[in-house]
Amino acid sequence: MADYYRRSRSRSRDREPQQRSFPAATGQQPGLNSILQAQQVAQDKINRELFVGNTPPGTSEMLLLQFFNAAMRRVKLCAPNASPIVQARVNAKFAFVECASIQDANNCLNLSGIPFLGSSLKVSRPSKYTGSFVKSKTWQELTGQDLPAGIVDPSEEKLNRELFIGNTTPEMTIPRLR
Repeated sequence: MADYYRRSRSRSRDREPQQRSFPAATGQQPGLNSILQAQQVAQDKINRELFVGNTPPGTSEMLLLQFFNAAMRRVKLCAPNASPIVQARVNAKFAFVECASIQDANNCLNLSGIPFLGSSLKVSRPSKYTGSFVKSKTWQELTGQDLPAGIVDPSEEKLNRELFIGNTTPEMTIPRLR
C-alpha cells in the first residue's frame, strides 16, 4: 500500500509540467490587435469617403465613378492615367464615393459645385468624418467657369426657399404660421 501513496496522480509519468502563458501576465489580450486593426481599417475608409449631394435622378454608380475620375484628371488633381475614385454608392438624391487614398479624397473636395446632368453637385465630407478640415475650392474657383445657365447652386437654392422667423411666443404654432 505504501507504493500507492507515492505514485503521482498524473496519468502520464514522463510528462513535465507545462508552463502556461496567461495574456494578463504577458501584457497582451487575445484578439485586441485584430480589433484595433479593424477599427483602423474602418476609420481609414471613413477618411477616404466623400458625400455627394444633389445628384439627379437616374444617376448610376458607374456614370458617377467615370465622371469624377475624368473631372479630376481634367483639372490635374491626379495623374493623367490614375483612377482616384474606386467605388460609388448612389441613392435617390445623394451618393457616396470612395477614393483610393486620403489625399485623393482631399483633392476631390475641389469638385464641389461641378455641373452634372443639369445639377450642381455638392461634394463634402460625410457626417462620420472626424479628421482635420482641409481647405478646398469650388469647381468654379478651380476652373474659372461659371455655372451653366439654368443650374442653380444648391446653397443659393436653399436660401431662396427658406425663411427664418424668430422672437415668437410659445402660443405661435406651425398651423398658426400657415
